[in-house]
Amino acid sequence: MNSFHPQSISSSNQKRKSHDPMMVTCERTKFMATYHRQNFSMPDSVIFYIAKNPKTAELYLKMVKTCKYFFIKNEIIVVNRLDDILGKWRVNEKPHDFTKYNCKYWITDEIYASSSRLGFSPIIQKFYQCDVKDLFIYSQIISFNDLSLIISSAEKICLNNVTVKKCDSDIPLEDIIAIAVKAKVISDTKPTIAPKTMKELTKLANFTKLDSCTLHDLSAVFDIDTFYSYMKKNLHTKLYLTFDPQISNAFKNRLEIIVDEILETKQFNYKPPFINFYGLDWQKCRKLYQIYKSLMFVVV
Repeated sequence: MNSFHPQSISSSNQKRKSHDPMMVTCERTKFMATYHRQNFSMPDSVIFYIAKNPKTAELYLKMVKTCKYFFIKNEIIVVNRLDDILGKWRVNEKPHDFTKYNCKYWITDEIYASSSRLGFSPIIQKFYQCDVKDLFIYSQIISFNDLSLIISSAEKICLNNVTVKKCDSDIPLEDIIAIAVKAKVISDTKPTIAPKTMKELTKLANFTKLDSCTLHDLSAVFDIDTFYSYMKKNLHTKLYLTFDPQISNAFKNRLEIIVDEILETKQFNYKPPFINFYGLDWQKCRKLYQIYKSLMFVVV
């Protein structure tokens, strides 16, 4: 199987040839030439079911290394890292053209997508399964359906200037976190929020169990009073909030009252958040950050 996989070709000359569709055909022909029908001890129907329904990527790799039959019946390329550079996709840190191959892809560890010129829609139909632990998406417009297919297994999620769409509507933060069921760490810059967002977040069991939640450039739509009530009960999540410079002075005054209260507290029975906004005194900001860092793991 290794000769068929484009990433396994070692020499620079072979790497250049691997981009040639004719070369891909030849490599596949060589692969098939050494494939022979197997006589298994179990019924063919059972073996076929096993080939079509691998439980994990690790198990699938073991099967195809044992016998080419399993790859022939279910052509999957296991990908540890899918990312992009200079507007082109890479598979396991090597350039890859998804249009040249008819196989499916099993993404296991990380997706890092930073180019707005690329999108998931053209390639996501080729995903057999997505089990990523780390998901980083920057400057993208992505459909809610596509995001649903890649976020559910992620434990660490970073969305930076990402707009999630469904039927031309922007999906709010709470609906995104609702499908991030295994998330432990979430960071979102310029999230789409509504007046009810904070209240809806507090209803989500997976939100209250997050180890860390960082929200940058929040607008004044954010319900700071609901956040304040939740903050005083929060014993687990490290909360880090920054706000859009354009928020009103009245909103800034409300934030500063919360900051002052935290700074004046001698003993905490909750996990104090870090809050920053344009106009906050730098000494207050520094002291608040020190409290946030020092009490991240200790609550009296």
